[in-house]
Amino acid sequence: MKNKLTIGATVALMLPMAAFAQSPHDVVVAAETAFAAQATQTSTEAAFLANSAPTSLVTENGKLANAQEVWRTRPSRPGNKLTWYPVLADAAQSGDMGYTTGPWTMLQNNRPVAAGEYVTVWRKQLDGRWKFAIDMGIERIGTAPAQIATVARPRLMAAAATPSAAPSNIVLEVDSKFASAELMKPGATYQQYLSAEARLYRSGLSMMQGAAASANMKNIDGGYLFIANTGYLAAAGDLGYVVGSLHRPASTNHPEENGTFLRIWRREADAGWRIVLEMFNFVPSAAEAAAATPAAPAPAVPAPGTTGQLPAKRRE
Repeated sequence: MKNKLTIGATVALMLPMAAFAQSPHDVVVAAETAFAAQATQTSTEAAFLANSAPTSLVTENGKLANAQEVWRTRPSRPGNKLTWYPVLADAAQSGDMGYTTGPWTMLQNNRPVAAGEYVTVWRKQLDGRWKFAIDMGIERIGTAPAQIATVARPRLMAAAATPSAAPSNIVLEVDSKFASAELMKPGATYQQYLSAEARLYRSGLSMMQGAAASANMKNIDGGYLFIANTGYLAAAGDLGYVVGSLHRPASTNHPEENGTFLRIWRREADAGWRIVLEMFNFVPSAAEAAAATPAAPAPAVPAPGTTGQLPAKRRE
C-alpha cells in the first residue's frame, strides 16, 4: 500500500511538468517561429548567423554553400525584408531532428517582389540549442497557404522508434537505392517511394502533394542522376534527410538541369521508408544568368523570376 501511494504521489507531481513540456513537433515549430521573428526584428543576416551551426548548408545559385560563410559576406540591402512562416512541421520521436515548411515573401520597401516555398531542417546541438542544418527554398506560382494558429503535422503514423548505431549510413543507403532505381525507371520508382502525404517542390510550379504528386511523377521524362553530399537519420530511426547534387540531360521536352536536391525520408508505420518531401533548387541557365546580370549598378533585389537569384527561402 505504501508503495502504491508513493507511486501515485510521484505521478501526481510529474503531471504539471508533463503539461508544460513541449512535444518535439512544438519545439521545432518554436525554433522556426523564433527564427522568422528575429529576421523581422533585427535583420535576415543576423537571424541566419544566429540560427546556423558551423556546418549548416544553404543553396547559392543552385549549389550547396556554407550558411555562415554566405551570410557573413552577403552585402546589406537596405529596404529588403524577408518574411516567412511554417504551415507543416514534423520531428523525430527522439527529439533531435525535425523540419518545417511554408511560404516566404521578399519585400522591398514593404512591397512584395518575390515569393516561394521553403524547407528548413533542424537539428538539436550538443549544448541543447536548435540550429538549422539545411535551409532551401524555391520560387513558386499560385497563392501562399494561409498562416494558421496551429502548425499541422503529418497525419500518417510514424513507425516505432528503432535506435541505430549508424543512422547516417541507413538513410544514405535508402536514398542510394531510390536514386539508382529512379535513374532507370523514374516514374515507377517515384510512385513506389512517395508517401501518400508527399510534398514535391519545383521552381516556378505549384507544390505537388499526395496523390497529385504521384500522378505528376508517373510520366516524368527521363531520370535524374542524384549524388548525395551528406545525410542524417534521427536517433529514433524514424526521420532523416539527404542533400546533394542533381543532373538531368537535355531532351526534346526539357533543357539540361543541374542543381541541388533535398529529400526528407520518414519511416511510416504501414508503408516503411517513404519520401515525405523533396525540393529541387536549380542552377540558373545561361539565359537566366544573363538576364539577372544588370548593365547598370545592381538593384536592391534581382528581378522576380530569375531562378536561383532570389531568396530561396531566404536569399537577399
